[in-house]
Amino acid sequence: MSSRRGAPLPEDLTGVLREFVNAYGKSSMYPPGHGFAMEAARKFHHQVAMALETRGSVTFGFTPRALLLDGTAIEPLTTTFRQFAAKLHRRGIGTIHFVPGLSVDELGQVLSAVAQGDAEDELAREGLRLPHVRVEPLVYDVLAFGDAALDGDLDEIFWSRLVEAAIGRSIAEGTPTPSPAQVAAAINERAVGSPEGARRVFEALAAFSSALSSRGGKSTGSARRRFTEVLTALSRPATVAVMGGAPTRASRRRFMRETIETVPATLILQLIESAAEADGAPISDHLRWLLGKLAGQEASPTSDRDGDFATQVMGLLEHWDGEATEHFGSADTRLLAEPSRLIALGLELDLPAEAVMEAATRWARGSHLSDVLQLLDHPGNPSHARDELTAAVLDKGLMARLLAEASPDWALAKRVLGSIGADGVVPVLDMLDRTSNRSTRRRLIDLLVGVGPEAEDPLVDRLPGATWHLARNILAVLGQLPELARVEETAPMLVHEDARVRLEALKVLLQHAGTRQRAVTDAIESGEPALVRVAMASLGGHCPPELVAPILSVLADEDDDMVMHAIRLVGESGNPLVVTPLLDLVRERGGWFRRWRLAPTSPVMLSALSALARRWPNHRPVLPVLQMAARSNDEEVLRAVGVIR
Repeated sequence: MSSRRGAPLPEDLTGVLREFVNAYGKSSMYPPGHGFAMEAARKFHHQVAMALETRGSVTFGFTPRALLLDGTAIEPLTTTFRQFAAKLHRRGIGTIHFVPGLSVDELGQVLSAVAQGDAEDELAREGLRLPHVRVEPLVYDVLAFGDAALDGDLDEIFWSRLVEAAIGRSIAEGTPTPSPAQVAAAINERAVGSPEGARRVFEALAAFSSALSSRGGKSTGSARRRFTEVLTALSRPATVAVMGGAPTRASRRRFMRETIETVPATLILQLIESAAEADGAPISDHLRWLLGKLAGQEASPTSDRDGDFATQVMGLLEHWDGEATEHFGSADTRLLAEPSRLIALGLELDLPAEAVMEAATRWARGSHLSDVLQLLDHPGNPSHARDELTAAVLDKGLMARLLAEASPDWALAKRVLGSIGADGVVPVLDMLDRTSNRSTRRRLIDLLVGVGPEAEDPLVDRLPGATWHLARNILAVLGQLPELARVEETAPMLVHEDARVRLEALKVLLQHAGTRQRAVTDAIESGEPALVRVAMASLGGHCPPELVAPILSVLADEDDDMVMHAIRLVGESGNPLVVTPLLDLVRERGGWFRRWRLAPTSPVMLSALSALARRWPNHRPVLPVLQMAARSNDEEVLRAVGVIR
């Protein structure tokens, strides 16, 4: 593979590949369902899900000497990644395609199928097609890949996927490949009225567009021509339906940018209108006229095709009002301008008039909240208008609307929650109670922690009657907040039926001086190993006099590690109550006359003996034991009592 045709590995995919290699290795070493394999799969899923939030889809290809991303070789490539690509190539795997919505179970199926011993037979022959991930068998001669004469082989992969998505099934071997007009006709029939069909077509088109865009001028002209002919022949309803099949607004924008760089300008207006309609924000007549004028310049010999044209068009689309003129009601026709201009005027004049407020709220609710906030957050804005407009835009119901989206904008959610504070906690808790996605739960917990102390009241109020997993997450958030005013109300969770909730409740109670002693006592008296360990660890190596008795009860435990921890805590105590329990660990009765003798040497026995020798060397019950130890032939016993020979 020639390095001139390569592209560097994007930063967000480095972690994806690293976890992919690790998960593949664990799946090869352990049977399906093994804890190590599942944990590696979960870490891999977390990385993939984060990448898909912004990318929309990811396609990896595998050759003997290279790894492909959306059809482009990655260069430079580390030795580990290169060997990984070669290994999957030897197993007959051509590409693996991921789309949003991917679950851990689907990823586990793929890893198990790829790693099992007969992968070469099954995957190389049949592939694997799941709702959100597809493993395609090797369908081109990778040994010759990189030869300019064979560039079309890679394009055939993406074309075949588009054909399959259009007609709803794979093309049988020997069947003539449909023409672009036939593919477009199938999409016109299949996409309209079928959300699933529209989604699959969008995924196929997005993958094809990414491959063409990333390879730039190196992609074949026939691939570009077929791609353009399909889009041109699509009906308006089909184009809107396909755009609506995008899993997120970000993925639709990415497809638009990559496609605009590929297709002629005469096709751009059709795509932009369809994307805007799929967003629920049709473009105004003014923008339609302007884009028509821009598109008409395509035939000009000075036509810009170096990327600036696409950037300018996307800028117009992403910063336009998103509202058709007839949808923006106002009695004053002079105010029928784009909301962005009206808001900017209100900020410039420091005049949050009713029309400006209406423009801000309408534009925000029309999927342009981030654009409104960008205008409001400009450093030069007068504080009066900025604060009034921000309060109007960030209402109490906004957080619920943001979290109800299939792929929430987490950065925007953090911005909104930081503004409305405690008023946004309840919607976050509602979603935290509903979701089973680990990465989503992590993001929601981070949002709640970011609210700070004012989140305490709604969090504590939600504890009674909460499901075990919600109670556990609430306590995890409370544990990351500073001093709590209502910490006593978390104490009942220390006897919750679920061990995980009890552990989180203990961590919260241990952080506050008013509840620490009682929490340590209750945890130790419970006899639950996990609680006992955390309670003793919280003492930091020092045992307060009032906790000597509870700690002494741990000396009778069967867990040697916990017993030794307890010995270290009470070993420096001046309370004579500790002497007898320590002696019980050091000596025992034996022989015909049942006389005292040293217990068998063990870490616990030596630790207790050392504590007695250090703290109670002159105590009458201890003296005989120390004398027996001094006469011992065991070097460890002698060191414990400080005898050197």
